Order: sequence, then structure tokens, then C-alpha cells
Amino acid sequence: MWPHPIFVINLKSSPDRRRACAEQLGRVGLTPSFVDAVDGRKMSDAEIAAVVDEKGRLKRAPKPLSKAEVGCYLSHWAVLERIVAEGPAQALVMEDDLLAGDALPAVLAAIAGEVLPPYDMIKLGISEPQTKAFTPIMALTETSTLVRHHNVVNSNLAYVITRAGAERFMAYGRPIRYPVDVAMNRSWRHGLDILGVRPWPVLPNPAFASTIGADRFEDRAEGGAGLRLERRARKAYDSLAKRLDIGARLKRDAAWIRGQGG
Repeated sequence: MWPHPIFVINLKSSPDRRRACAEQLGRVGLTPSFVDAVDGRKMSDAEIAAVVDEKGRLKRAPKPLSKAEVGCYLSHWAVLERIVAEGPAQALVMEDDLLAGDALPAVLAAIAGEVLPPYDMIKLGISEPQTKAFTPIMALTETSTLVRHHNVVNSNLAYVITRAGAERFMAYGRPIRYPVDVAMNRSWRHGLDILGVRPWPVLPNPAFASTIGADRFEDRAEGGAGLRLERRARKAYDSLAKRLDIGARLKRDAAWIRGQGG
């Protein structure tokens, strides 16, 4: 049994996605609370400028964030604010374009009831079919394993986050410079301890396209030579810092496993 809140982010303009998501979660015995998403596409340029560090963004990435990406960020941020304000120990946060696997309830029950290594966030799904290497930590169920991924999982399709994790990210996450899934993965910067569950107990629903839009993946670059050089330097730093961070966390996982007699 999962005794903590379940929040699903959904645009008011997408009732079909809300119905499909409710059916998916109801099928496995879970009842979500739907949270109205921020539709960034309806935000004015002034509203975007008030929350996004546009100059800082171009020092870190070759193109501005889209309005839809900003809306997605603010939607997850609103849920994290709610977690901090309402005070649950942890919560399940999901986007509405999901397929709930049969293993999801048992995985959540294990997360709520088993002795786990310290964590701030546990990824339960991924939006894109990507191969992600990982090291197993412990069995959650007969078929599901708690793992440490060797690289970031840039998807916020479904994740468990603790109240302390929400607070830690919120101390880091404004102004906005990255898509929310990228920002939340930057553990070498904000310190979140991020685990995962494999096989994924939540999958993307192929019936629905992303509301963020394909422009997120367009190959274009803005800015002159100075900005390009700064972006390369930041990317090199992040690559090294990420490897060191994951290496240190893998060592801590191994120590925890030994302490459990594994």
C-alpha cells in the first residue's frame, strides 16, 4: 500500500489525457490528485522573462527554453511547493501521458515499507526508449529492482520525491535555466540522491504526443564565439563532475549493501 500523495500534472485543456491517466491508475488500484499544469504557451514574454534567466540559459545551452518547457517546469515546481507546504514524507509525482505497469503498486508498497538506502528521488519511468546502464542495489519485488543509473535519466514521467528532496531542489532551481527534468538531474550541483526502479513500472502512453513539443530537440545554436566557448567549458565541467558524483554514490551504495549483509 502507498500511504502518500499521488499527484498527476495535467493541462485543463487535455481532459482526454486526464481520463486515460485516471483509468490507467485506477486499473492498478491507485487514486491520484490531479494538479492543473501551467500552460507556458499562453504566458507572455514578460511572464517568461520574470522566471527565466535568459542570459544564463544561453551560457549553458545553445538555444532558449520554449514556453512549453517553462510551463512544464513551473508545473512541477507547483507540485514541489505543495509537498513542502503540506508536509508528507514523500509523494509520487507523475505526468499524465503514462501507462501504469502491473508492478507499480507493489513497487510503491516496497518503497513505502522496506528499509532502503538514503534517497531524495526515485525515478519510476522514462519518456523516451533509451538504454540506461545501471547497478542493482536491492530487490523491491520478485520482478523489480532498486538501482543506481550510471547516467542521468532526463525524464519526469513518474518519480517519488521526499519532502527534503523537494526542499533541496527548490533551494537550487530558480531562476530557470534548464528543462525541469534536466535541472532535477543535476545532483552534482544540488545534491539530490536519485535512484531508479528497473524494469520501469511506468511507461509513456503512445496514444499521446508530448505537449512540450518537438522544438526541444531542434538542432540549432545561438550566440557568438564567446558563448560557444563558455558552453563547451561548462559542458566539460559538468561531464567530469557528473562522473565523479555518480562514482561516489556507487561507492556509498556498495557500503550500504555490505552493511545490510548483502
